[in-house]
Amino acid sequence: MTQPKYPCSVSHGEMSGWKTLILENDLLRVVVLPEKGSDIIEFLYKPVGLDYLWKSPFGLPAKPDMERLPHDQFMDNYEGGWQEILPSGGEASSYAGVEYGLHGESWSLPWSVSSEDCQPALRVSVTLTGRLTMLPLVIEKRLTLKAGEAILHVDETLTNESDRPVEFMWGHHPALGEPFLNGDCIMDIPAVKCEGGSVAGHPAARLGCGPEYDYPIATAKDGLPIDLSVIPPPSARRCDEFWLPDIHEGWVAVTDTKRKIGFGLAWDLTVLNSLWVWQEFHGQTDPPWNGECYVMAVEPWSSYPLSGLGEAARRNTQIKLQPRGSLNTWLKAVAYEGIERVARISDEGQVESAG
Repeated sequence: MTQPKYPCSVSHGEMSGWKTLILENDLLRVVVLPEKGSDIIEFLYKPVGLDYLWKSPFGLPAKPDMERLPHDQFMDNYEGGWQEILPSGGEASSYAGVEYGLHGESWSLPWSVSSEDCQPALRVSVTLTGRLTMLPLVIEKRLTLKAGEAILHVDETLTNESDRPVEFMWGHHPALGEPFLNGDCIMDIPAVKCEGGSVAGHPAARLGCGPEYDYPIATAKDGLPIDLSVIPPPSARRCDEFWLPDIHEGWVAVTDTKRKIGFGLAWDLTVLNSLWVWQEFHGQTDPPWNGECYVMAVEPWSSYPLSGLGEAARRNTQIKLQPRGSLNTWLKAVAYEGIERVARISDEGQVESAG
């Protein structure tokens, strides 16, 4: 008797020596690297065969003969995709006597797969656990796909295992790239203000460093108006970083208006209360980008600015977790089509068209 083909599955493989964990339903294929920070390296929408995530020209480095990667070598080991970032984000910084490298530590650690639950007709769920060494924090992350949904559910619990308070930043770093990302894309965010970030001194940057701007229509360094919701094409050779500290709902949507296909995130605004946007559109010709990269990251964060934990603490935007305390949060990553502009993404991951 022929067995029925069910939509949900979990499987295992290998890539460049790293173990892979593959979650699938009828609409999505999600590939995770548990041994490399629980990075998500593929988010593929099956109906059109499109992977939204950026792949670095450096490629996925071969797994080294060591238990973990050096925490201060993020760029040497950055393959693109989607990273979980703790306990410091953005530039290298120092705080409370600890030196943090670019984007902290969690991306460099091997995570364990603590459970797998596959009900092939209904859903598949896996739980990964990471334990930091620079701070006494343990993070548990559950990834779930449900049959008939183009939504990845991410549910997380962060625990302070010590008898003292702990201060940190917490963020997610999903980077979008070609063939999805192009000059026909629009970015919808429920915000009215943003601040310029760390590449602002670069000649290819449109925004200055530090000033507050209106969103989406901002005034560039040259005094001309620019629409930050419009994604420049690869030929633009621009680069910018900015963050939006006053978003009133936790969601962002990037839509190809020509193909009417898009990628969205919804998240828990009570924990991840700001959004960072990193844009490298062949603008930086110096290493490590060398003018090769066309990529945009849309990053839900607990804190800002983009200058690491020391500066976040100076602005009092860091998280403070009490002894033996825990913090829960969630995100949803959504693939959608048939829409040109997005009015809202609900907490359930439902995408509403702006008409």
